[in-house]
Amino acid sequence: MAEKTHWKKVVSDPNYLGEADFAEGEEKVLTIARVNIDEVVTTAEGKSKKSVIHWQEPGNKPMILNVARSKNIEKVAGSPHIEDWPSVKLQLYIEKGIKAFGDVVNAVRVRPFKPRIAQAQPVPDCTDCCGKIQPAMGKDARWLAGYTTKKYGVPLCAECAQKRATAPVTDEDNKEVPDEPKQTAPGSDEPELL
Repeated sequence: MAEKTHWKKVVSDPNYLGEADFAEGEEKVLTIARVNIDEVVTTAEGKSKKSVIHWQEPGNKPMILNVARSKNIEKVAGSPHIEDWPSVKLQLYIEKGIKAFGDVVNAVRVRPFKPRIAQAQPVPDCTDCCGKIQPAMGKDARWLAGYTTKKYGVPLCAECAQKRATAPVTDEDNKEVPDEPKQTAPGSDEPELL
């Protein structure tokens, strides 16, 4: 299945970190490389000067600072001074249902504590179809890979997991395992409790 494009990736601020850059339930741990205090940015509202965070980890869009994000970065960094923020690791997530600008929106937020999640390992490919494991059923791809590995012994995409779940039971699956001989307590007919 081809990856779908969220409309916010093309309509919102496509050059800056936003909701569309997160999979459902995903949290990102990123390290501040620098903060540009008066960067000229072009957003849906037009051009303006904003403070923008750039990350050490390549391939991540910069993030525009706002009051809520800045307050939590101050807590994590232990300093209100932007000059002290480079090299600070942040845990980012999407908060849903925020009232802003006369609407209810979702926004990128900063956890007010040092990151508690490990740096994410890459999501493995599906063992059955060799395709990318995508978010499904309201869970992110990493969760699905972990769940299917636990249940089936291998990472699977949602479609392949469903196929395995509904596959007919074979004679091989129904082979009985012989019972272990029961040990009895000396001088008794009762089974010994282990």
